[in-house]
Amino acid sequence: MNNGFRKELLEEILRRKVVTKAELISFLENKVENPSSEVMSIMKALISEGLITIVSPIGENCYAITQKGMRETKI
Repeated sequence: MNNGFRKELLEEILRRKVVTKAELISFLENKVENPSSEVMSIMKALISEGLITIVSPIGENCYAITQKGMRETKI
């Protein structure tokens, strides 16, 4: 897992507040060879670290940043 992309995704979620998996895949589309796989790997790690959480505000699973995630993006 690329830590640069990890930070980029975390910052993108912070900027948007709530984001879908498809939006994150699109965000990485021209940056990595397999954006879907990369997004899933990074999101699993961020969830397990408590930096993001899954929410369903529109009937679809989305990702939202946690307070802990907000603090980490400011480092």
